[in-house]
Amino acid sequence: MKTLSYSIALGLLLLAQTALAAEAFQLRGEWKCTALTPQTLALAGDYSGLQLELFRKRFAARSRSTGSKRLPGWKKEANFHLSGTEAIAEYRPKLVRLLADRPQVTLVSSSGKPVKAVRTGSWLSPAGQARFPDENGKEKISQNADAMHFLFLQLDRPLADGEKLTVTLPTGEQTEFTYRAETPVPLFKINQVGYLPAARKYAYLGGWLGTAGPLPLFALDGTKFQLRDAENGQPVFSGVLRKRPDDPVNASGNPFTGEEVLELDFSEVSKPGRYYLSVDGIGRSETFRIGTDTMAECFFIHARGLYHQRCGIARTKPYTNWTAPACHTHCFRGNFPPDDRHYNRLDKRPYGFTTADGKSLTVNHFLLIKQNPPRPEVKLAVGGGWHDAGDWDRRPQHMGIVGDLAAVYLLKPENFCDGQLNLPESGNGIPDILDEALWGLEHLRLRQQADGGVGTWVETTRHPTPLDGGSWEDALPYYVSCATRNSSLEYAAYASELALALRKAGAAEKAEQYRLSAEKAWAFAQRKNTRKIRTYHYNGRLIFYREESELAPELVVKAGLNLHLLGGGMSYLTAAEDAAKAAQDSMKKNDWRWSPLFWTELEFCRYESAVLDKLREARRKRLLSEAETLLRQQENNYPVRIAWYGPKDGWVHTMGWGTYHPMRRARTLIIAHAMTSDKAFWDAACLANDFHNGANPSGSSMTSGLGKVYPVRFLDLNSYADGIAEFVPGITPYRNTYGIPREAVRMAYGLYYKKQPQHAFPGLSLSLLPESGLKEDDCVKALSRCLPIWHRWCNVEGKTVAASEYTVWETISPAAAVTGYLLDKARKPAPEWLDRKPVSDLKMLPGYYVLP
Repeated sequence: MKTLSYSIALGLLLLAQTALAAEAFQLRGEWKCTALTPQTLALAGDYSGLQLELFRKRFAARSRSTGSKRLPGWKKEANFHLSGTEAIAEYRPKLVRLLADRPQVTLVSSSGKPVKAVRTGSWLSPAGQARFPDENGKEKISQNADAMHFLFLQLDRPLADGEKLTVTLPTGEQTEFTYRAETPVPLFKINQVGYLPAARKYAYLGGWLGTAGPLPLFALDGTKFQLRDAENGQPVFSGVLRKRPDDPVNASGNPFTGEEVLELDFSEVSKPGRYYLSVDGIGRSETFRIGTDTMAECFFIHARGLYHQRCGIARTKPYTNWTAPACHTHCFRGNFPPDDRHYNRLDKRPYGFTTADGKSLTVNHFLLIKQNPPRPEVKLAVGGGWHDAGDWDRRPQHMGIVGDLAAVYLLKPENFCDGQLNLPESGNGIPDILDEALWGLEHLRLRQQADGGVGTWVETTRHPTPLDGGSWEDALPYYVSCATRNSSLEYAAYASELALALRKAGAAEKAEQYRLSAEKAWAFAQRKNTRKIRTYHYNGRLIFYREESELAPELVVKAGLNLHLLGGGMSYLTAAEDAAKAAQDSMKKNDWRWSPLFWTELEFCRYESAVLDKLREARRKRLLSEAETLLRQQENNYPVRIAWYGPKDGWVHTMGWGTYHPMRRARTLIIAHAMTSDKAFWDAACLANDFHNGANPSGSSMTSGLGKVYPVRFLDLNSYADGIAEFVPGITPYRNTYGIPREAVRMAYGLYYKKQPQHAFPGLSLSLLPESGLKEDDCVKALSRCLPIWHRWCNVEGKTVAASEYTVWETISPAAAVTGYLLDKARKPAPEWLDRKPVSDLKMLPGYYVLP
């Protein structure tokens, strides 16, 4: 390692010289040892216990020195966060140094046969924001990161089955490990839930050993693997390991998987059962299933993720063991515009917010709402919609969830039934998937104005924080936006689609409610005198707002066609035809705004219109072209199959906010399959599900509660506040962001904190990985060269929002829609899915110790 720079050393000296310097301590953590192969071990170290102990000492010392009871709140807050920073700075640099650069490790075998490590690697991974007790003993999230520490050991010989090792770490700690050949090894990257019988079936072997780089596996190319019956261990299929393409690098030379990846193809096997994979000299995989019920479990978990994010209803048994009180059972009628695109400055447009002289400007919606309260207040006693991870608002984008769920039902009604998701509405005669869709739209229908207008954004005056507690404790006032022509039209488009699905399901009364509501909203949108032109007070001045003068043609086509199909007459169809050319032109530029399932009605419902036939053919051509591109990407771009831009593609870096999520992109594949019945598209959608469920470089499912190894900490305010240790299931965080989030660098891979003289804190400038002595920018560059892109879930929760948050419409509902389409039939949930209970300690979950 490089020598610490003078400035860094001085910073450490100043820190040590403060009155808060801690007493001497011994490094001690909780270590878990896992065999990657009989000759390769991975050790994961959790030092949260020591971290907490050091925090208590620091916090007590700061409190004594400043007399915390007499301090203002901001000073107490600083003491809390800085005590965590100082505790981490006290042990983490020392620990990283001891684990890096050929650490001294002693291995003693119970067999008496000598064994030693001939190659080592190390790493640390951000594991979330650090929690500490405040002055009242209540756990509180700090401005610091937890980290899991890893040490990889390649031994000079394979371990024998049953051989016990005593490992003495460079810290002086000891841990014991017994090698068992029957214990699954995490090198097997599989769909942890299981595979459909008719699908192509792949698993992968691969491992990244931190600073030691890839686990050498290419030498096994051409050797045999076996698929074994989990009940008796007997082989049922034998195949050959095949080398996947070399790990690519991006234009800057940064690696993607960091692994030597081998493929295990067992597509020939279709017999339902429980199986595992084995390779001589490596070991065996976890058990997984082949069967039609595998997709049913995935659909259940994803769709239940929506249920667990419901607003305005209590989560109670027997519907879930992740219980919580009701929240936001009312709101007020507000006056702010509902289109969030209008709040950003964009010159040369005749709509949005402007100054008095007509200049476009950016407006903060929170401030606008706060500074323009409605008079008089009209209370609307209606709850509904879904929350996102760190917000209690309900946004217009959430209507797209309704569209996706209704579209999938229209495509595959045989896949869905009443009682499929164990919802409070189960048993009402309506398929549960449509009950969930109704939850996202019913609150808007009930708040519809007498003139037909519909406000589609429910918002308050600021973002919630973890200090506010759960959504049920939220005391902020919430307002539904004013109704604009386009918001009402968008509601009409999705309400009419839902009416079509309800009618198909036989729910005639509910379908009629939505038909009438959609017609009223349509009529409001068609009246030009309802266009919103308003004046607002904003930061001490008047500003002006204008809605677009024209209706969104894509929505005119969707709503007009649907209302025609619902029996509304030719005028609706004529309006859709009149908008068709503009809609086609708009889609060429703006199709990113809409789900691939957006115009499902256009493709699969019966109507007579040469104009719309032409639009349908243009849309079909575009979607099929995109689907073909996804097929090529999935097969060729990376060692593991994911439909994402190639390593040198100009769009490859746009992974943040869940954009790369395989199930989100697989919506294009399922609509392509519905159009063509081409099994290649169906297979590709199944492969996207495989990647999502663990057949990926991280070896982790991307959704909480799904599979065996899954995310256990992420940004979810309700999971912070519900008093349940395990986070709510069915949540899909954004994860990889291509780049490395700065806050992960500042709080985990390094310790970069600004000087705060008023709080007796000298500041820190320490790089931990990949080496010491680096300034912050140089640390980022060095990390990028060695931390593979597909391993970059750098999770510091609220500090890494683009990686650690989620939304119901970007990550959860696409997975529900795709897995719902891939079902073979409707089926009720298995008893074990219904009886699932949260664990009492996150450390009991395999995902707590997931490898980097």
